[in-house]
Amino acid sequence: MLPKSITTDITIYNKVREDRKEKWKHTQLKGVFFDEAKAQNVKISGITSADALNLIIPFDVEVIGENKEYKEPKMYQQSQENAWTIQNGDMVVKGLVDMEIMGQSDLEKAFHDVYIVNTVDAKLFGSRHLWHWEVGAS
Repeated sequence: MLPKSITTDITIYNKVREDRKEKWKHTQLKGVFFDEAKAQNVKISGITSADALNLIIPFDVEVIGENKEYKEPKMYQQSQENAWTIQNGDMVVKGLVDMEIMGQSDLEKAFHDVYIVNTVDAKLFGSRHLWHWEVGAS
């Protein structure tokens, strides 16, 4: 676990397919390192966002609510019961959010900063206490 003085809480929204429909399931994580960078690109067509988010999620992160265990993305798509995952295309919001959504626009209406995960790397070096995921989002 990372020291509480340098961590924050997040909510991850995972996209799943159920009965040929797209649904979003959320998981609240407590004690994540959250490094946010606000930026803009100036292009001929106008100003665009270049915001970026780097997360460090310890393998022993505290999951709020249900007794959920981490599953690899392919295993998670087969069964989401009592599980959570992190994969490309998932959405991240700062804070503990308990909101059912139908899609990305629902989150963007309610929260200023919604990030889409674009990289997930497991870092399995050192003792198990040091193991973590490094997650990039924009």
